[in-house]
Amino acid sequence: MTKQAMRAWTTVRGQVDEMLDSITDFEWLAPSACPGWLVRDVVAHLGANARAPIEPLPEIEPAPPMPDNRERLHDLVVARRRAWPIAEILHEYHTYVPKLVDFVASMQDQPAAEKPFPVPGLGIYPAHSLANAMVFDYYCHMRHDLLRPAGPLYCVLPSPDHDTVYSALVWMMLGLPQMQGSDLDETVRAPITFRLTGAGASEWTVHRRGPSGALVVEETGGGDVVVTSEADAFIAWGTQRRRWRTDCTIEGDESLAVPLLDALNIV
Repeated sequence: MTKQAMRAWTTVRGQVDEMLDSITDFEWLAPSACPGWLVRDVVAHLGANARAPIEPLPEIEPAPPMPDNRERLHDLVVARRRAWPIAEILHEYHTYVPKLVDFVASMQDQPAAEKPFPVPGLGIYPAHSLANAMVFDYYCHMRHDLLRPAGPLYCVLPSPDHDTVYSALVWMMLGLPQMQGSDLDETVRAPITFRLTGAGASEWTVHRRGPSGALVVEETGGGDVVVTSEADAFIAWGTQRRRWRTDCTIEGDESLAVPLLDALNIV
């Protein structure tokens, strides 16, 4: 199960809380590194995600049109909070995050752990992996959208630890075959291994299997092409927050890896 991820989520939540305590009135309105979102919008997104499975806001009638880009689905809930004062955004966050922790913790043991849990627009996952999703969401937004050098905020935090980064990677690798539908399948013409170093060090191989040729990700090495990157950097370029060429080296036929690397965009 992902009880490791529950512990990692505790760690990263504490770091987010420390960061929130240091944000100035000016910084709340600063642009984050998440396109189109201010600092307040990123925090509103975290609070909205915490509230959604517990006590969601009533649906808007008529419902707003759904964006074509699956990554912009979150804009809908953020937009509903744009007129809220900062105090209300923080109240939602601090009210619902502890309730979400209890909700996700209830899915860490059998039989709930392996039940399929649909995430709209992003696929179906074992329920226990929601802990990994939370680590990924908090870590990625904090380290790569809000804090310097990419973001506007300054907060001294410890270096990323293995359990936190690895827990985030697990979610990304579960999502890789699902989040972009069949479009990503065509970019993989041979097994490709991601060799991730530093905190979260691990190896993952992407290949196609079965009559449909659908993508499969396994935690192993041995691919025809090996893409090496620091694991923390993978979280940034694997979500298209920066260009992969800045962080990667490729062993083997580069032409086999480039289509996947160019297209990869995990949410």
